[in-house]
Amino acid sequence: MFRIAVALLVLAAARSASAQVLILDEGTFTHSVSGTRVGREDFSVRTVRGGGAVYIAQANVLAGENRRTIALTADSAGAPLRFQLEAREATTIVSTVVGERERSTWLGRVVAGARESGREFRLADRTFIAEPSVAHHLWFVLRFGQGRPVVLLTPSANAQDTVQLVEGAADTVTVGARRIAARRWELRDAQDGSLLWEFWADAAGRLLRARDPRSGLDAMRDDPPGETPGR
Repeated sequence: MFRIAVALLVLAAARSASAQVLILDEGTFTHSVSGTRVGREDFSVRTVRGGGAVYIAQANVLAGENRRTIALTADSAGAPLRFQLEAREATTIVSTVVGERERSTWLGRVVAGARESGREFRLADRTFIAEPSVAHHLWFVLRFGQGRPVVLLTPSANAQDTVQLVEGAADTVTVGARRIAARRWELRDAQDGSLLWEFWADAAGRLLRARDPRSGLDAMRDDPPGETPGR
């Protein structure tokens, strides 16, 4: 359902005479823990230009029989406009998460079985979505979050955290049979400095690898990115 909704949004925008749809990044991450494969993440990040840029990210995150289908729409600064997540175990929907921005307020709702919770947040400047064990959401933090602390909104937990993006050294990442020049980055808690994510991206800002030291998750891109996308 969510994939159809996002596809219809892109199609409607593309029909505008001035709109242009560009793929900024897409691919698959293999998820592993301690060297053992535990799942994968198929994702795409696109922009719809014309009358103001809109970013659309969607993904399927698989772990055994568990699947999360995720769709995010963000504004020209990467701030969330709408978010949807559907979690399944085999064919059973176990939880849904939805959120929407109304002016400067985020309205979030989580339904898990018979339990339902909702919360409203006042959105600070430079707020970005970040779900646990979802690598592609780091794309927005890297593109728009450099220079000063930012806020990460976790819709499934109805929680916000202030973090700092720290630029590391130049490095290389082997993807498939290619060694790709990359930059290493760290995402640290702004209060205690603890490491939340470390990740590597190429010169175009496309993610190559991401590690979550808290869970041990290592997300490695399966294939090298294609040609440098439009910006």
